[in-house]
Amino acid sequence: MMKHPQVSIITPVYNGADFLAETIQSVLAQTYPHFEFILVDDVSPDDSATVAQQFNDPRLKYIKHRENLGADRARLTGLQVSSGQIIAFLDQDDFLHPEKLQVHVDYLESHPDVGFTYNGRFELNFSEKTIRDIWRPPQEIGLADLVLWFPLSPSDVVLRRDWALQMDLAKGSRGAEILHFSHLFMAGCKFANVGRALNYRRHHSGRVIRNVAGACESELNNQNKIFDDARCPPEVLALRPIAHANMYMYWGYMAYAQNEISLGKHFLQEAVQLKPSILKGQPGELVVNLLTNCIADERLSHELLLHNIFSHLPAEAASIGEQLPWAVAQGYLLKGARAVIWDRPTDAEKYFVEASRLNAQIDEAYMSTVSYHLLDYETEFGPEASQIKLRALASHLHSLASNARVSQLISYYWVNRAFQRYDRQAYSEVPAAILQAVVNNPRYMINRGVISTLIRSVKGLSSR
Repeated sequence: MMKHPQVSIITPVYNGADFLAETIQSVLAQTYPHFEFILVDDVSPDDSATVAQQFNDPRLKYIKHRENLGADRARLTGLQVSSGQIIAFLDQDDFLHPEKLQVHVDYLESHPDVGFTYNGRFELNFSEKTIRDIWRPPQEIGLADLVLWFPLSPSDVVLRRDWALQMDLAKGSRGAEILHFSHLFMAGCKFANVGRALNYRRHHSGRVIRNVAGACESELNNQNKIFDDARCPPEVLALRPIAHANMYMYWGYMAYAQNEISLGKHFLQEAVQLKPSILKGQPGELVVNLLTNCIADERLSHELLLHNIFSHLPAEAASIGEQLPWAVAQGYLLKGARAVIWDRPTDAEKYFVEASRLNAQIDEAYMSTVSYHLLDYETEFGPEASQIKLRALASHLHSLASNARVSQLISYYWVNRAFQRYDRQAYSEVPAAILQAVVNNPRYMINRGVISTLIRSVKGLSSR
């Protein structure tokens, strides 16, 4: 690779004028200056072109399609006119961290065997610029990850040109990214996580999917193309029912959210038939899945959404009905934690008042979810910042639970931090984290997994 490789950033444009200026500004503000930014107008009916013309930068190129061809074909047009050795995709309403390109280019230059890099992202609140959460994909992605729950969006990805040219962008179908990236993986492309959150993903409240049934069918077809590929290994092929069940759960929620009740019930029936285990547990996987989707858009009442879904469950899923009170209360607890972590104190107070009204319980599911949110925050902002958030959260929870229960949550964070630091071979940080876990929950002194991690971390230090 040349000393300063050219990067081509490609963005399809259609009805994106409201957000396009910020997207363009985020690209032009990159610390890595060696790039071209190609905007492909897919016959957008708004004034996107006028917005782009406001920027006088020779690195910015604006191309217009003669007919509407879809996002994939727009990416193909951009790829065909691009000159970069490295290709980055960016959706029109997302925007980049200033160091996005520099981090990816540095990684690719130092890892010549890697063809495809990806990063975590900041998820914004629906129709807002405030951060809702951090999405952190697996450190190592396999084909099973891609087909089961597809952890990457186009804006998360930067790849070498020769691999980008192997993507079949000409056909273009909804959700085809899962197909493109899986085909690259099966072709031998090596994927790597650069370890940071480097773009911001917008979500739009009240967005309507015109054809939910067609969207679900398109994404199921993309999954089947992967499973039917001769290169798909048997252990991944065996996951077809689970992958389809995951898709039906997501689109089932979307159907209910748009009040397409019959379709929602049908999709949940399919999910249960393919994966009966989603009904088991307290809480069960289906309940957690529905709750996660219902609390995503804080402009909507997750309580009303959940009541609407649970009052129209198919007979096959009726057994989860008793978990509705838990899900509603847990939703307020989770939204409260998010508001604390992302500096929205008024929202946090409001959500915790509602949680108290419903006698919400700080259970293991909550402790697990919150500890991972805090660890994701720590990865971006450091341990001190994360622990400030932990203390702030604990102060809210003292009004909802006993001191012992709050201490248990704190210990849960510390023990998971110890496991995380061990996995990252930061052995010197493990003993202190375990000590804090034990201080807050002495039972960890006799936990075999904790003791084993402590011993192995000490051995890891001594072997260096």
